[in-house]
Amino acid sequence: MSAPYVPGHGIPIAIPIGSESDPMFSQVRTEVGRTGGTNTPHPSAAENEARRLSRQRVAWLNEHLPERDRAVLELVAAHRYLTTGQLERFVFTSHSTPESAARTARRVLARLERGGLLASLDRRIGGVRAGSSARVWQLTSGSARLLRDDGVAFRRHDPSPRFLGHCLAVGDVNLLLRGLTAHGATSVTVDVEPASWRSFTGPGGERRSLQPDLAAFIQTESFDERWFVEVDLGTESLPTLLRKCGQYEAYRESGVEQAEHGSFPLVWWVLTSDERAERLLRTIRRTPRLTPALYRVSTFTDLSARLAEALQ
Repeated sequence: MSAPYVPGHGIPIAIPIGSESDPMFSQVRTEVGRTGGTNTPHPSAAENEARRLSRQRVAWLNEHLPERDRAVLELVAAHRYLTTGQLERFVFTSHSTPESAARTARRVLARLERGGLLASLDRRIGGVRAGSSARVWQLTSGSARLLRDDGVAFRRHDPSPRFLGHCLAVGDVNLLLRGLTAHGATSVTVDVEPASWRSFTGPGGERRSLQPDLAAFIQTESFDERWFVEVDLGTESLPTLLRKCGQYEAYRESGVEQAEHGSFPLVWWVLTSDERAERLLRTIRRTPRLTPALYRVSTFTDLSARLAEALQ
C-alpha cells in the first residue's frame, strides 16, 4: 500500500526543482500596493481592492508588472488553486537556500494579496499546523482582468474539498514533470486543462472532446516523449476510469494526434494506492477494446521513479 498522499504537500520525490542563482527581479510597489505593516488582510479585503482596480491601473500593471509576479498569476490561473509551497517550487527557484526561497515567496505573495491580485482561501491544506506553505491561492477579479481582458466576468468560488484536492494534486504532478530536467530531459513543456484538451471527430461525424488533466512534451538529447496525464484521487469508480480509457482509444483511432506529431502519446494514470493501480492495470489488460501498451499506471509515491525510468 502506498503512503498517504495529501494534495498540495508535494509528491515524495528526489528531484531538485531549483536552478542556479539569478539576479532578483525588481519589485513594483507603487501600483501593486503599499502597506505600512506586515500583516496580510482577510481575503475579502483583497477582493474589494481588486474590484477597485481601474482600467487605467490594469493597463499600467500590464506594462510594468515584474516577470516573476506575472508568472505567479499565470500559474494560479492555469491551475485555479495553488499553495504557497507549490508556487515556491514553481517560481522561486533562483535562491541559494530553501529558507531564502520560502521567505521571498511569502513576501511576494503577501504583496500581491495586498495589491488585490491574489486571494487566499480561509482554509489551509493540512490545517493550521501545516504552516504558511499550506495557504491556498486563487485569482481575484482584478488579476483575471489583467491576464485576459476579454469581457468575461470572473467570480471567486469556495471550491469543494474534492475539486480543490484534484487541482492541487495536478499541480504536484506538473511540478514533478518539470523536475525531469534533472533526469535527462533538456526541455519540458506542460499544458494544463483546458490547454491540454483535444477536439476530434468521432466515427459517426460527431464532435468529441478529450480532456486530459495534463499534456506533457519532454525532449531529451536522443528522443522526444509526449504524455497525457490523468490524476485520480480515488473519487471515481473503475468503470469511469475505463470509459476515459475508451475516449483515448477513440482519439487515437481518429489519427489527429499522429498527423500533427507523428505518434500518439502514452497515457499515464496517477492513482492513490498500489491496490487501485494494480486493479486498473489488470482490468485494462483484460479489456479487448483497450490497448495495454498505451497506458502506464502509477501511484503518487512511485511516480517520480517511474517517469525517470521512462527517460532512460
